[in-house]
Amino acid sequence: MSEFRSKSLHIRNLAKIYDTASGERVYALDPTTLDIDPGEFVTLVGPSGCGKSTLLNIVAGFVEPTTGKSLAGDEDITRPDIDRGMVFQDYALFPWLNVINNVSFGLERKGVPKQERNEIAMDYLKTVGLQDFATKQTDELSGGMKQRVAIARAFATEPSVILMDEPFGALDALTRRFLQQQLLKIWQEHKRTIMFVTHSVQEAVYLSDRIVVMTARPGRIKTIIPINMSHPRDFKTDEFRDYERRVYDELDEELAKTFDLETDN
Repeated sequence: MSEFRSKSLHIRNLAKIYDTASGERVYALDPTTLDIDPGEFVTLVGPSGCGKSTLLNIVAGFVEPTTGKSLAGDEDITRPDIDRGMVFQDYALFPWLNVINNVSFGLERKGVPKQERNEIAMDYLKTVGLQDFATKQTDELSGGMKQRVAIARAFATEPSVILMDEPFGALDALTRRFLQQQLLKIWQEHKRTIMFVTHSVQEAVYLSDRIVVMTARPGRIKTIIPINMSHPRDFKTDEFRDYERRVYDELDEELAKTFDLETDN
C-alpha cells in the first residue's frame, strides 16, 4: 500500500445546460462553487432533478460543464481518471470477471503486478467481509454483496477522491445500515476525500462531515450544514434528530418548489 494521500476538490462557478432533441434547453445546474478539504466526507442532498448527480458526474469527468471548472488539488478535471474512484447505485461490476478480478481491475490498468494486485484486492475484500467470495462470479452475489465489491474496487486503486452516487439507494434498510458502517470503517482507516449523493437525510447526517443542501432545479447550493458529532453516531439521540430536522427544514421549501413546477407543467 502507498502512503496516505488525499486531494481537495474545488468547484468554481460550475453550471450545466442540456440541449434536448426538441430544442428545449434544460438548466440542470446554476453556477455553483464549493471547496472540499482533503479527507473530508461531504454529502449532497436536494430534491430529485436538482443537479446533485450532474455535479458529481462533472467532478468525475463524465460530463463537461457548460461554464466553470472543477479541480482535484490543483489539477483541472477534464476527463475520468483512476485517481477519482466512482461507486454507482447499480454497482457497475463486470459480469465476465469474478469478485477478486473486479476489485483488482483498476490495479491491472495501473500496471501493478498480478501477485501484488491480488494481495491488495484480497485485503479490501477482507475489509468488507467478502474474502470467502473472491472466486465467485458477480451474478452469484446479493445486491448488498455486489455493492461491497464496488466499494472495495473503488478504494483498491488508492484514489485521492471517492465519488458515490446514491450507492445504497436500492438496498433494504438493514443492508443499507450495514454498508454505511462498512463505508465509515474504510473511510476512517484510509481517509480519502468523499463526495456522496443521497436522498436520505438520515444517511447524510450519519455519514457526513458537512451536508450541502441544494435548491430545486436549476440546482445551486442553498446552505451548508457542518455535522459536529463524533463517530459512531446514534440515530436515536436528540442531537442527531436536531440535525435531521435542520436539514429537512432547509429542504421543505425546495421540495414545495419542485412539486409546484411539476404541477405547472
